[in-house]
Amino acid sequence: MDQFGDNPKYMFLYVQRQHPEIRAIWITRNARIYQQLRENGLEVYKKNTFKGFYHCLTAGVYVYNTFVFDINYFTSGGALLMNLWHGIGLKTIEFSIRHGSLAKCYHDKHWTFRLYMPWRFKRPDYLLSSSPFQSVPFAKAFRIPVERCINIGYPRNDAMLMLESDRLELIRKYEHPETMIYIMKLKPFKKVYVYMPTWRDSPTFLKDLGLDVQRINDILKKKNELMILKMHVNTANIPVEGMSNVWILPWYLDVYALFPYTHTLITDYSSVLYDYILLPDKEVILFVFDMEKYLSEREFNYPFLPNVAGLVVEDLDLFYAALASSEPLSSINDIVGIRKRFWGNYKGDAARDLTLFLKQKLGLLKGMNEH
Repeated sequence: MDQFGDNPKYMFLYVQRQHPEIRAIWITRNARIYQQLRENGLEVYKKNTFKGFYHCLTAGVYVYNTFVFDINYFTSGGALLMNLWHGIGLKTIEFSIRHGSLAKCYHDKHWTFRLYMPWRFKRPDYLLSSSPFQSVPFAKAFRIPVERCINIGYPRNDAMLMLESDRLELIRKYEHPETMIYIMKLKPFKKVYVYMPTWRDSPTFLKDLGLDVQRINDILKKKNELMILKMHVNTANIPVEGMSNVWILPWYLDVYALFPYTHTLITDYSSVLYDYILLPDKEVILFVFDMEKYLSEREFNYPFLPNVAGLVVEDLDLFYAALASSEPLSSINDIVGIRKRFWGNYKGDAARDLTLFLKQKLGLLKGMNEH
């Protein structure tokens, strides 16, 4: 994998800490990640080396984020394939996509797609899901029986729901050293917003919109509040130099480690909404300035507005007003109800439950009394 993040990261760290009887190995092509994990005493190999190839060939289970190619498609034949995916979502994915270039890949059945991207057509043995409601579109998208969607929850959210002391221990040991410094810098602010907009076709869509970052900074400065900008990798950052109350999150810091120390998520059509509402007493602003256009151009598994939570804001003036308000933010739908729909009874410990599931499938449990 070219990143150390998301569900595989937290699954890997859990197994390393709690199950020494399991040999957990991280495979990467990235030299920086390779060095980082080695310095943390974790077992890691580069994908295109002899040792990397050997361990890919002999592994019993592949745990990956998107495609088996994340590890090694060509050595995956003998392994149990566990796809953790990377988000609950309203939008269609994989074989459910009916329009655009990816639809052509999945539905044209042209030999070139299968020759050059065979991993896109490799079905997982199991797919991690969050609830029976979400498993139905997942099963369709990956062409597997719904029974092979495992409704456990996501390991990346386990740390958010840990005891504070356990979470901080995890952060100090495995996150970038600046993470703790960043958390301490958030403490003086009365409220912390984190803005994570969905990727658009134009990398400059916020600039094109006319987002006035100086105005936002002035609003928040008066209230001793802060906004953190976490942009998609393909979205151009907006200049915040010299601003005291609008920051851009450094690319090397994991935003999931910071979520518990924020108060309000600002997003739009991103699945990060569903992760964030697992935290109690948090607020959400859905800044959907292009909702009509976006919904008309994208395919969704469900109607958008009935399946989201948060204050819906459709233009810039209302957005500035929401930031300036001192009143609690309302929500279009009950947050607890949306949480239940998409997460079922998940309250943490997804990595633990998934590990036990995989051990059972591999016949590694000594008895039914193991928990």
